[in-house]
Amino acid sequence: MEEIILEFLKLKTVALVGASENPKKWGNSLFKELTKKGYRVYPVNPKTKEISEEKCYPSVKELPQEVENLILAVPKNITEHVVKDCLGTGIKRVWMQKGFGGEGSTSEEAVKFCKENGIDVVYDLCPMMFIPPVGFHKVHFFFKKLFRTFPKEYHTISKQ
Repeated sequence: MEEIILEFLKLKTVALVGASENPKKWGNSLFKELTKKGYRVYPVNPKTKEISEEKCYPSVKELPQEVENLILAVPKNITEHVVKDCLGTGIKRVWMQKGFGGEGSTSEEAVKFCKENGIDVVYDLCPMMFIPPVGFHKVHFFFKKLFRTFPKEYHTISKQ
């Protein structure tokens, strides 16, 4: 799992499914934070054509082939459909983020699908805890590390 997270961090290009124009939505905050941290973010949302002057793609199937990383900021029932759409695209890694209060995009069915189809997957963690964490995310990371509440697969990276 550590290798997948490190590869995500190394590549500065990522697609974000659930990107939003609405400043009250997590997809908007995540889009802005990733952009601020130097990532080239490809927003994916079938309901809008543009987010922060960036072309918005209606689906992962429409993304440029060179996009290898995908973060999901959508409900888990949507995650299950999106990961299936990744087949035949350039997507090699999928991050199913965990939201505040325990909700998130992780779906056991989607994790299984990724693993069975050669797509590396990270799940049940907020990517902002690793892209270097600041503010709340830094505190969140500290407590996850302190209480070892990361899933077992993440313990080696949580020691960093």
